[in-house]
Amino acid sequence: MRLTGSGRYRSLLRQHRDFRLLSSAFLVDQIGGWAASVVLVVWVFDRTHSPTWIAVTSAASWVPRAVFSTYAGVLADRYERTLVMLTSALLAFAATIGVTMVVAANGPVVAALVFQGAASVVFSGYRPAASAVLPDVVPERELVSANALFAAMENLVVVVGPGIGGLVLIAGSPAAGMALNAISFLAAALFVVRLQVRSRGDAGASGESLGKQISGGFTALWQRRIALVLVVFCCLDSAVYGASTIVNVPLSHQLGTGNNGYSYLVAAFAIGGVVAAGLANKLSAAIRLAPTILIGMFALALPFAVMSFVKNPYVAFFVLAVSGVGMILVDVLAITALQREVPGEVQSRVFGIFESAVVLSILAASFITAAILHATSLRTTLFVIGFGFSGAAVLGIGPVLASDRRSMTRMRALAPRISVLEALDLFTGASRATLERLAESAVESSLPEGRTILREGDVADALWVMTDGEVAVSARGEGGHARRLRVMQGPSYFGEIGLLRGLPRTATVRTLSACTLLRIGADDFFAAVQGSAVSSSLLMQSSARLARTHPRLSTTTEAVVIPPQRPDEPMAEADAEELTDA
Repeated sequence: MRLTGSGRYRSLLRQHRDFRLLSSAFLVDQIGGWAASVVLVVWVFDRTHSPTWIAVTSAASWVPRAVFSTYAGVLADRYERTLVMLTSALLAFAATIGVTMVVAANGPVVAALVFQGAASVVFSGYRPAASAVLPDVVPERELVSANALFAAMENLVVVVGPGIGGLVLIAGSPAAGMALNAISFLAAALFVVRLQVRSRGDAGASGESLGKQISGGFTALWQRRIALVLVVFCCLDSAVYGASTIVNVPLSHQLGTGNNGYSYLVAAFAIGGVVAAGLANKLSAAIRLAPTILIGMFALALPFAVMSFVKNPYVAFFVLAVSGVGMILVDVLAITALQREVPGEVQSRVFGIFESAVVLSILAASFITAAILHATSLRTTLFVIGFGFSGAAVLGIGPVLASDRRSMTRMRALAPRISVLEALDLFTGASRATLERLAESAVESSLPEGRTILREGDVADALWVMTDGEVAVSARGEGGHARRLRVMQGPSYFGEIGLLRGLPRTATVRTLSACTLLRIGADDFFAAVQGSAVSSSLLMQSSARLARTHPRLSTTTEAVVIPPQRPDEPMAEADAEELTDA
């Protein structure tokens, strides 16, 4: 059964305990942070009556994040990542208590902003660590859904968080808003401490200098050009967001909604992001990445050019919602590409670089947009945003198009293998992406007549798929007398019993004619079936096959869908020699 977007999210949350904890920690932290940002800005403005101090207040959160995220990524790769997350959350809790005390005492604004900056510094390691932990929490095939859910929550919080902050201000207690933020850090820490996953990188493992540890992240990105290009596109879409923070206020006046219209425009952008999360799931499955990236960038940027002609606030709300859709499409694809392409040992460093680049893009775009707006007009500025970023997307899409061409070439080469795998009842219900990964990881070999492929009693370390040829299956079984069980012709498979049941090989398989075989290693096989129901036909067939050789085991041994505890051994020596000779 094909799951809808919401169905995928429910399935993710239901099946993966650590993902539920990670999501809960993210949600409470984001709600507290957005609520506090509104409260702190209002408190600072009430104390200073200065727009400049509002800009300084924003800088107190953004600048430390831009400066320290790269180094924080090194720390998240040097130590156990969940420990980094826990430490970051607890230190941020302590720093935010300092902000709360200053606000409660109506103390110096500078003191409050120093504590706020300190909270941003100590919390800068949390997101690089969490982003690197996510691939260890959910299967690779579900990464897009997981990132899309995080994007949906982040955009939903943009609407809900400031609303909570507004209610706190109505109640007349800015200190309560800051206390709420402190509690959110503590709650996040309580969720993190319950995580069972353990994940770490290799920063400093060989005694390399700090400079080399940082450069390891840049090197990993440079070596994976498609991931690097997607990061650049993510910086572009973040720059559009930074530009929007400047033009939304004059836009709200153009629409006749005054200063209050600013919050409606921000909400429209965020709601578009929530809607886009499900769409990202569908488009990410497309083989061609370039069209999806261009659609996302055009959907993000061009609505700002359209806004130069819009006078109706309801139309404006819809147009900016479309823009929010575009941003999430690019973000989800970029983050998922990093998690898939970059080795786990350096992922936190790469995400630290990513965080710094995104924040710097937002800050740079906001200053440049302010300068353009000051020098020209709102309409000109909107045109620059709409057509400028769309043009930049077209100019930068070349590497993505090249990657698409390579992917198409690879898919054409894998197509025969994929057609064999999807015809087997073993992989009933497997996704197209799963079949592609299995086809790519399979090792093909050709064996002549009379060669032994499996020996009864050997370690079960792989699944074998026979694309053509004929083999004989024999076993001594519990009776101790060798007998032929059956003859199999391709396409078919064997070797699944030992993997599913955690048993040594239960039969010997020998070629009766020249055969073409695909060997799928145990790890790749379990990556395909883990986290999804093994087809009932597979379990029935494995039980039936096992009953013919080991009837007692067939009734007492339950099928497993986790890798059995087995030594890290190569193939049995005699078999390895035969395959080498072949």
